[in-house]
Amino acid sequence: MKFEIEVIEDESLDFTKVRYYTLKFIDEEKSEYQKFIDEYKGEYLSCINFLKLWIARIGEKFGAHDQYFRPEDNASALPPPTKEIRKIDFTIDRKNLSIRLYCIVLSLDVVILVSGGIKESDAVRDSPTCFEKLMFAQSISSQLHFSKKRREWSLKGKDIKIKNNFRITYQKK
Repeated sequence: MKFEIEVIEDESLDFTKVRYYTLKFIDEEKSEYQKFIDEYKGEYLSCINFLKLWIARIGEKFGAHDQYFRPEDNASALPPPTKEIRKIDFTIDRKNLSIRLYCIVLSLDVVILVSGGIKESDAVRDSPTCFEKLMFAQSISSQLHFSKKRREWSLKGKDIKIKNNFRITYQKK
């Protein structure tokens, strides 16, 4: 069964240069981003704080330039690649790099934070939680790009303008 998803603005993640959105299954209370934060904030609190720091830095200082995101086919991931982190902070705690947050960069001003997991190996496909969340992000990204070509939504600055016929669905496991 396919479930409908809505793109929602997260007012706490509206910065000078980037407005972040997230996804929410219509039949659920929490967004996918909030579920991700809730799931990992215990044991991986330092990793979550590291991701939040980068979300804020990108949003406030840099803008959503490609170099601040890890490319993952038609989606992206945070934290940024190590070479970008080293430009700002030479002391990298390897543990902070063990978690991935998948996202969809729509423009320099607009990013959708999806979800993520623990990267347990060099290849994402060998990290069960990461791989599942990456497949989810890529599916949503494909739908977004296809529906944009059909003019079901558009960007105006940091706003996503959605038309009535716009729908995103996903087959939950």
